Amino acid sequence: MPIQTSLATALFLAGSATGKPGLNTILDDAAVNRKSKKVSMHRIIDASVDVDATPEEVWAVLTDFQSWETWNDFIPAVEGNLKEGERLRIKVVTPGLKPMTFKPEVYVVHPLQAIVWGGSFLKVMYRGDHTFLLEPLPDGKTRFRQIERFMGPMVLFMGGMIKKTEVGYHQMNRALKERVEKRRGEKQI
Repeated sequence: MPIQTSLATALFLAGSATGKPGLNTILDDAAVNRKSKKVSMHRIIDASVDVDATPEEVWAVLTDFQSWETWNDFIPAVEGNLKEGERLRIKVVTPGLKPMTFKPEVYVVHPLQAIVWGGSFLKVMYRGDHTFLLEPLPDGKTRFRQIERFMGPMVLFMGGMIKKTEVGYHQMNRALKERVEKRRGEKQI
């Protein structure tokens, strides 16, 4: 078994043992995925955009769920409290697919750094977690990343949906960048 596959399996099992992924596990898993292009029961989307704004400015827009419908065509609705252990209700409009509603659990909230939410179907058939990550860059800029891990046997049949979802992440990233930078410009006037 190739080392990348073994490592990915170990990371998946480590994250699954508690049922709640740790941020380091997600980031390590994303790094392994960039090196491996094999089709397996474990897929990752890692989409990023650099925003000309501070993490504080990006965080303010990202956590203002009530405004998402005005700028976010991919996830236009989020309801609930952004607290670890809470359940949210989100509407996802993946390009080329029918809108879907999910009720993920919030696993991680690190203000100005990361949000992780996710859920599963029969625990072993499918498990997914979605990470929003803010990475400070020089000159007061921020790299915004969305990392989604898809795990379990159902992933073998989700290739087309995963590709369309990745398009949605890039769409959302561009929209977030535009929204944050526009707000920043308005404040400077």
